[in-house]
Amino acid sequence: MRLAIAIAAVLIIVAGCSGIPNEEAFKAKVNAWQGRNIDDVVAAWGSPSSTLRTAGGGMVYTYNKGEPVPTSCVVDFVVDAAKKITAWRYSGTTCRTTY
Repeated sequence: MRLAIAIAAVLIIVAGCSGIPNEEAFKAKVNAWQGRNIDDVVAAWGSPSSTLRTAGGGMVYTYNKGEPVPTSCVVDFVVDAAKKITAWRYSGTTCRTTY
């Protein structure tokens, strides 16, 4: 009986931990936007915190989900003139739990 209870407890703990976000899962999720239209990100994530026009006619869309603490999780999407996401980068300590 004790063995069955111990096994059940371990299974519950493992099942509960499987939903904990981590940095690798976060990077995979953000990387999935690569090559897509930035309008898809805006539809899913809402308006960016800021935008910046680049010299080549593209834009950088910045999402800061740590506001008002600006270093919590910042994600930049680099977008070409056709609004296609060509690169991304992130910084912060809570990106694995945000988005």
